[in-house]
Amino acid sequence: MKKVFLLSVVMLCAIFTYAQSETIIDVQSKRGPYVTNRFFDNWFITAGGGVQVYMGENDSYGSFGKRLAPALDISLGKWITPAVGVRVQYSGLQAKGWSQGMTPYSDGLVSGDIYKEKFNVMNLHADFLWNISNAISGYRSDRFWDFVPYAGFGWARSWANEDDRNEMAASVGLLHNLRLSDAFDISIDMRLMVVHQRFDFVSKGSAFEGMGSVTAGITYNFPVRSFQRASDIIVVDDNTEFIETINDLQRRLSSAQAARESLARELAAERGKAPEVVKEVHAILPDLAIFFEIGKAKLTEKSMVNLGYVADAIKQVPDRQFIIFASADKETGTPAFNQKLSEKRGNAVFEALTQKFGVAPEQLTIQAVGSSDQRFSGAALNRVVVIEDNK
Repeated sequence: MKKVFLLSVVMLCAIFTYAQSETIIDVQSKRGPYVTNRFFDNWFITAGGGVQVYMGENDSYGSFGKRLAPALDISLGKWITPAVGVRVQYSGLQAKGWSQGMTPYSDGLVSGDIYKEKFNVMNLHADFLWNISNAISGYRSDRFWDFVPYAGFGWARSWANEDDRNEMAASVGLLHNLRLSDAFDISIDMRLMVVHQRFDFVSKGSAFEGMGSVTAGITYNFPVRSFQRASDIIVVDDNTEFIETINDLQRRLSSAQAARESLARELAAERGKAPEVVKEVHAILPDLAIFFEIGKAKLTEKSMVNLGYVADAIKQVPDRQFIIFASADKETGTPAFNQKLSEKRGNAVFEALTQKFGVAPEQLTIQAVGSSDQRFSGAALNRVVVIEDNK
């Protein structure tokens, strides 16, 4: 049975490992998407106590109150997403009952052939948790009451008077988490364990028996405790800053185009002069910024038009070097993901300039910095590639 319990833990860990690489994909819903945190984030530990009652074949000979026994729960678990979690739990302590005839767990004769039973019990099990409050109503870190149904299976053991039973057990229940603070919750656990009928050394009647328990305890939530929402939609209350930035870039582009035309006229005039008059003209090329959508490295048609203009200017100065500075915003994705994304954006601009517009590759150098260098204010402005004159 220990092998069964270990197998259940391995299966839950496998589910967790797969889910760790995924993000809840529900862009239009209030339930997500959310960024999946690191392995050591969103763990919790719970300790609680209460009462439990064993439901065997002959327990009707005793009153409900006399069958109540103390219960103890100790749990360790992790929330993989706001709605899905796993845990491993020890539950048990003691059970009481009645039997018709003496058993290894008998604790005294009542009358005739009716005996009291008293034995120790424990259940080591792995559970799959579903936070129905977050799943249906959307994630809220400050919600006072979370309803968490769960199901699991593992290894159950009973023992007394040097005798014992080991059985596979299934568990279902409802966990109530009442928020005290960011770190602490009150946890009320209502659970039913189902085992084979021979668990209490009485083998007659139905094939399975159960033990119901209600415990209350304290849960400590280890940091990081919350989940961060990731969205492709940016809600901007005041877009003045973005409009001014775009207008400034358009003015700079117009200035560059005018400078290009002016230089072309000057060059034509210089070529018409006498050979002894020599004048070297260098284009003044302002930096050009190409912005990208969140998480993407695809160039838009507007960006291609702007790259065509800057490519013409670069080809006018074949002895000059230019830097393709590529970055990603630090508020979205991990540093490793942002580094790869910035490299893709830099390569996209490099290939457009060299393959489509004929710029010499040796004039260009890609400098991909991921999210380590945030030149601009605001996440949207740092999803950018800037073409700079390496003067």
